[in-house]
Amino acid sequence: MELIKRGVPALFLFLALVIVAVLSPVRAHASEPYRIGVGDNLSILVWNEAQLNQSLTVLPDGNISFPLIGTLHVAGYTTEELAQHLANRLTTVFKKRPSVSVIVRSIGNNFFYIMGAVGHAGTISFTHNIKLLQAIILAGGTTLAAKKNAVVLIRHNKPRIISIENLEKGTDLKENISIHPQDIIIVPVRNDQVFLLGEVSAPGAYYYEKKMTIMKAIINAHGFTQFASPGSVKIVRESPDGTKKIIHIDVNKIENEKRAHKKEYLQPGDMIYVPQRLF
Repeated sequence: MELIKRGVPALFLFLALVIVAVLSPVRAHASEPYRIGVGDNLSILVWNEAQLNQSLTVLPDGNISFPLIGTLHVAGYTTEELAQHLANRLTTVFKKRPSVSVIVRSIGNNFFYIMGAVGHAGTISFTHNIKLLQAIILAGGTTLAAKKNAVVLIRHNKPRIISIENLEKGTDLKENISIHPQDIIIVPVRNDQVFLLGEVSAPGAYYYEKKMTIMKAIINAHGFTQFASPGSVKIVRESPDGTKKIIHIDVNKIENEKRAHKKEYLQPGDMIYVPQRLF
C-alpha cells in the first residue's frame, strides 16, 4: 500500500508534464522582424557615449536626425539593422567601433492602405502576421470589377504585381505574402467588358469571362424580353484599326451551349444588339 501511495504523485507528475508538452504552443516558423516606419518613437543608446543617447520620432519622409551623422533614412530597417548601420557610421568618428542599441518605444505607422475594386477601400489597422488575402478580406473582399491577376503591392515605393486568382481558390499560397505597416495594396478595376443593348431584360455593361459565349452574355442580362427577335442578334466588334465588323447570330439555331460555334464566342469590347421583332 505504501508503494502505491508513493507512486501516485510520480504518476501525476508524469501526466502533468505530458499535458504541458502537448498543450504548449509550438512555433513552426519564426515571425518576421518588425521594420521601423513613419511615426515610430525610437530610443537609441550608444554605450559609453551617453551624450549621443537619443529619443527620436521617425519623420514623414522616413528620416531621423542623429548627432555626428546628420539626416539618416531609417524607415524599413529592423532595430538590429539600424543599430549596425549607426555603429558603422559612427566608426568614422570614433577610433573604436561603438556598441549601439535601438528600441522601438511606440509604433506610429500601425496601418496599411488598400484601394481599388474592394468592398471598403481606405486605411486599415495593421495586426501582426497579417497576410495579403486577410488584408483583402478586411477590406470587404474583391468586387466583380476586380482585375485579380494584376493586384499591386507597393512597399518602400517599389511595386510588385501579384495574381490572387488562384490564391482565392486556396492554391498558389506562396503569393499570400505578409503585409507590412505602410504597405499600399491596389486592386485594379477591369476594363474588359461586353455591352448588351436592345431587347434584353437588363441591358448594360457586363464583365467579360474567359470563353464567354453570346448565350452566356444574354443569360447574364436576364434573357430576352417578350419583344426580342432572337434570330436577328448582332455582335458589333471593333478591329484594332478602328473598323467595325458585324456578326449575325440566330440564337434559335444554337442547340448546345457546350459546343458553341467559333463566331458565338465573344471578345472584350463586343457590343451585342438584340433588335425588336417585327409584328
